Amino acid sequence: MRRIAAAVLLALAGMAVWASVAFAHRHRAETSAAIYDPDPSHIWNRLHAVLFVREDLPDTRLVPDALDPPLWYNTRYLLAEPSHRRALRILDEFLRRHAENLIHDPLKRALLQRDLWSVFDWSIERVPEGNRGPPYDAEKRELQARLAEVMRRIALSSDEIRTLPNNYEQAVASGEFATEYDPNLKDRAFLPPDLFDARGPWVELEGPGDIQPVAEQHFSYFFGRSSFLIFIRFPQGRKAAFDYLEKLWNFPQPTVPSPNFAPGQDVAPNPKLPQFPAGTQFALVRQMTLFDNQGQLVLTPITESVQIRVYGNVSAEDDLGAVANGFDEEIARSGQTFYEIMLSRPQLFAHKAGGLRATGRDEKQYFIFNFMGPDEGRPPYNASLEGSTPALKECVVCHANKGLNSVRSRVRLLKPHELQRDRSHDADGPAWWQDPRTIPWKQGQDDWALLNQYWKGASAAR
Repeated sequence: MRRIAAAVLLALAGMAVWASVAFAHRHRAETSAAIYDPDPSHIWNRLHAVLFVREDLPDTRLVPDALDPPLWYNTRYLLAEPSHRRALRILDEFLRRHAENLIHDPLKRALLQRDLWSVFDWSIERVPEGNRGPPYDAEKRELQARLAEVMRRIALSSDEIRTLPNNYEQAVASGEFATEYDPNLKDRAFLPPDLFDARGPWVELEGPGDIQPVAEQHFSYFFGRSSFLIFIRFPQGRKAAFDYLEKLWNFPQPTVPSPNFAPGQDVAPNPKLPQFPAGTQFALVRQMTLFDNQGQLVLTPITESVQIRVYGNVSAEDDLGAVANGFDEEIARSGQTFYEIMLSRPQLFAHKAGGLRATGRDEKQYFIFNFMGPDEGRPPYNASLEGSTPALKECVVCHANKGLNSVRSRVRLLKPHELQRDRSHDADGPAWWQDPRTIPWKQGQDDWALLNQYWKGASAAR
């Protein structure tokens, strides 16, 4: 009897151990994502997961490969416990094990640096909700010091950065995407093979001055870690586009009084500005910037996203004061069709279609740019992806109205800014379209100065 009892106890103990191991494995799989290595428990995967898969926001498990980490201005995650201690523990493990030596693939090192950099900058800009609550100053410094050191260790040389692949060209060459808009197949995303052709039908719009980009709001929101380029394509060709831009610039009254247009501004673009024709297309291209192992900013050929708007119809008058009944009506009234093609880390690492994939018509995402997140507002806003609006429908929130009135950067095309001219003859090399404004703009920011301070401090300590 004693032997039987002992055997039963031993079996129960074995079952308990098995259950404990199974639970630990399941928990590890839930809080990790196989992004950098097939093993979810790989330290690079766990570092990615602690930034992108929030245990206090369960639906982030559905989008572990999001383009940007789910962190908003009022977010406490990574600063409040227990997430702060968990993040420090994984960062310390990475540094202690010299995990930078576990993966040498330049693409993987570049993407990890990119993501850590976004968290570093966020931690500087993050503010207490409603200017209330703890500032988490000590927690920010603890997080920033570790992030800065990991980024320093995985940084590539400038030559390695410049030889990263042009993934847009790879995506076009893969044949995975249509090459042009088809009004009979509006749900089919497309990538124009001639988007970056210096003498092709797509015209790049330039920002004013030496360091001001044309898509300034996008650029500054992401703290200059990405370049944002705007291209316009007229159905009648390149010359027609420049003729229109000159007509727009010469319009006798480009602005009108508008005290409520924006804080500190008392004028707005005139809603009667000349319209572009139906069939016009706009493309917003986001491209990645990195810094090398000497701490120098370097532009990269890696495209992070392409957002395209096609104007099927454009009316002469815009019903600016009208209120639509839902997203579908707003989109139909705007006359636009929206497309988005964005970076996928696993596809990029697998050399599949340049790592670019089309956003599905019903796909849902956590919005970072100019949106309130689940950490802001009462009750929590968009905490569940299931209850949120498909990503492509959200585009109309910022780009409602018709024709030119839906183009937020139109003010950059008006006087007193310079006239947009065809400078294709000045194009020099295959990457003529890379925006040189990015580097001097970023160099003048406080977040870049702070990152350099951490590096100098680390060098002195060594």
